[in-house]
Amino acid sequence: MFTFFSSQLKQLQHLKIRERQLVIARSLSMLSPTDRVLLRIIKILLLSPLFLIFTLFEGWIIIPFLILGGLFYPLLTAPVDINFARKNLDEALQQHEKGA
Repeated sequence: MFTFFSSQLKQLQHLKIRERQLVIARSLSMLSPTDRVLLRIIKILLLSPLFLIFTLFEGWIIIPFLILGGLFYPLLTAPVDINFARKNLDEALQQHEKGA
């Protein structure tokens, strides 16, 4: 199942949102180099159409599209990060609970 929000992860439901973000960040830091490269390639593929749209506009007209792009960036990339973080989530949660 593809997870869109960190609150959907059963292991993290007891944590506050800031703590969930820290555990996910710690889990992402544990990824192997090949998984990190794959994660970045997927993000580039998701964001490329958004940035290509920016090339169609000039001047002040681009500002609303830049604002929308800034809003859509986390909506597109966060679910991918969360699903890659699932691999090391238990270990990252144990480290978080230990306070390391």
